[in-house]
Amino acid sequence: MAEQGNIKTPEILEISKYELTLAEFPTFTLAKGSLYLQKARERVFEDTISGKNGEPVRRIWTVIPHESLGFGTPSTHSTLFELMQIWKEQGFASQYINFKSIFHLLKRMGKGTGNSQYKQIEKDLEVLVGIIIKAQNAFWDNDRKGYVDAIFHLFDSVGLYKETPEGKVILEYGFIKASDFLFHNSILKSSILSLPFDNNFFHRLTPVEQRLVLYLSKVFRSQTINKRRIIELGRQLPLEAKEKKYIKRQLKINCDGLMKKGFSLLAGYDFKKGADCEYIVFKRKGTPPKPIFPILENRQQFLPLPGTINDGPEHLAETIMEFCGDKKSLNYYKKIARIVPKNIIFRALSEAKVADQMSETIKNKAAHFTFLVKKYAKEQGISL
Repeated sequence: MAEQGNIKTPEILEISKYELTLAEFPTFTLAKGSLYLQKARERVFEDTISGKNGEPVRRIWTVIPHESLGFGTPSTHSTLFELMQIWKEQGFASQYINFKSIFHLLKRMGKGTGNSQYKQIEKDLEVLVGIIIKAQNAFWDNDRKGYVDAIFHLFDSVGLYKETPEGKVILEYGFIKASDFLFHNSILKSSILSLPFDNNFFHRLTPVEQRLVLYLSKVFRSQTINKRRIIELGRQLPLEAKEKKYIKRQLKINCDGLMKKGFSLLAGYDFKKGADCEYIVFKRKGTPPKPIFPILENRQQFLPLPGTINDGPEHLAETIMEFCGDKKSLNYYKKIARIVPKNIIFRALSEAKVADQMSETIKNKAAHFTFLVKKYAKEQGISL
């Protein structure tokens, strides 16, 4: 039990995970068909954070939409959340999130598996690859003693598999690859939010409730009381209403919804009038979640940071052999390291490792790696 003064409150175990900054800043719209959203080339959100030595620092988050599909919808947000849970289950072992298939994603999210649902998930995945984020004073890097400005994608690529050129995407090899920036600057640095609810709870929420529950989970990590200007929070979620009274109404409806549906961290909320504005005050119940799914300590071994280790052919062959455990095949692994691009090798290693950890292959891990690297090399016109 954790204590707050003389009152004992129950500790809450982590169930799900999400990226810290994405929990606080919006990436997708919560509304459909808005004329503003159809014409907007970017959306800008800003707030003030406590920087070095407590100094106030202006933080700006700019979202540049997918060229043709726009900012994404509440469905895109739900899809991203589910991908994060799959990534967590795979131990954040590599940049590749192996989600098997669109059918598998839809079933996990409790959605139908009709043609329109398939097309929506395909759009969601495309939006996740196409969105660009510009972050000013994104975070303080303690190692380099400086604030970081960055322009980045969340994800680099998606792979979907089908048996025939005209067939439906059903083969269970689907993946989405996280960008170098997201993986190295967030996942490897454990900038991950622990959540006290599962994916079934999340997918039962309305789009605004989903955004609000992530925001509150983030701020309740360090605060028992969170006080925000109504207008400011409305922009950040974001709520499309322009007038304060409509924003206040939406906040009330969605706070009541979260409490009724059992969000364990929210004890209550209230509205307070200040000298020049009106605030909403959130009150925390209990303590933040305690992590029970640690990120794998050896997750970097298959995806080295550029320039940090010797990644020449000899080292690559040794890395392959270390995973496969097959010394008799060392000369074959050296051949792979000489003629196959490193990104293909690391992809095959990463996917083989995840499959081995999840016990999802009937092959031994050496045979599975060989199958994958041959397959991906062949797609690039390389014969092994």
